[in-house]
Amino acid sequence: MVRDFIGGRGFGAYFLFKEVPKGADPLGPANKLIISSGPFSGLMIPGAGKCDFTTKSPLTGGYASASMGGHFTAEIKYAGLDSILLEGISPKPVYLFIDNDRVELRDAAGLWGKGTIAVEKHFKEKLGEEFQAAVIGPGGENGVSYACINHDFGRQAGRGGVGTVMGVKKVKAIVIHGTKSIPVADVEAYRKAGMALYKACKDAEGLKDWTRYGTTIVTSWCDEVGALPTRNFSAGSFEGGKGIYGQTMREKIVITDKGCFGCPSPCGKYSRSKKYNIHVEGPE
Repeated sequence: MVRDFIGGRGFGAYFLFKEVPKGADPLGPANKLIISSGPFSGLMIPGAGKCDFTTKSPLTGGYASASMGGHFTAEIKYAGLDSILLEGISPKPVYLFIDNDRVELRDAAGLWGKGTIAVEKHFKEKLGEEFQAAVIGPGGENGVSYACINHDFGRQAGRGGVGTVMGVKKVKAIVIHGTKSIPVADVEAYRKAGMALYKACKDAEGLKDWTRYGTTIVTSWCDEVGALPTRNFSAGSFEGGKGIYGQTMREKIVITDKGCFGCPSPCGKYSRSKKYNIHVEGPE
C-alpha cells in the first residue's frame, strides 16, 4: 500500500474508494473522513507540513481532498500514526483525544456552538501547547456544505466540505500529541538530502519575495492583468488595489512571519492595525 499510494492524499483516496460504498450519502454514517500525513511528515524536509483530509463531498457528491498546513500532520507521525479514519455518527458531541497510544472519545457538549478560535484556545489552555488541534465551528455543526476544518488559529482544510462531514459525525475536534520517534532507514542520507533541499529553498530568488510578502506578492500582478477578483469578480482590477499589495501590507501592518512545520519559507504573517490597535493573522 505504501509503495503504491505513498501517503497523504494517496492514502486518503485509497481508503475512500476501498471503504466508502458506492452511493453512500456524504452526510450518512457510511461516509468516512480520512486524515492522513505524508511520507516525510514530522521530518526536516521542506514542503512536508501539509495534512490531507479526504471524504465524499457533501458539496459535490464526489471525491474531496483538502490540505491544511500548520503542525498537525507532524503530530500524527509523532503519535505513531499515518492516518486517522472517522466513521459512523456519534449520538452526542465529542472530540477525539490522542496522546501516543491513548485514544479516547471525550464529551464536547460544552464546546458545541463555539467558534474555532475559542475552542482551540480552550484545548491549548487545558491540555498544553504541545497538543495540536483540528476543530470545526458552527458552520460545520449546522451542515453548511462548504464548512472548513481549522487549525493553528489560521490554517484551514477548506475544500469540499470536509468540516461538514466532521460536523455531521458530531466530532467537534481532533486533538493529538505524540512523543515517538520516526524511523528512518538511512539517517545520514536523509540528513544530507534535507540540508540540500533547505539550502536550495533558502537560495532560491523566487522564494525570497514569497517569504517576505506571502501570497500577497501576486496581488499586484493580478491587478495589472485583470485577474484580481473585484466586486464578486464582476471586475478584474480594483481602483484601490495598491492599498492591498504585498509591498504595502509589509510596509504598513505586517509585524512578523509565521511558518508551517519545517518550512524554510514562512509565508504566514501577523499584522497590527496601528489605527485600531488590533492584532490579526494575515495576510497570508
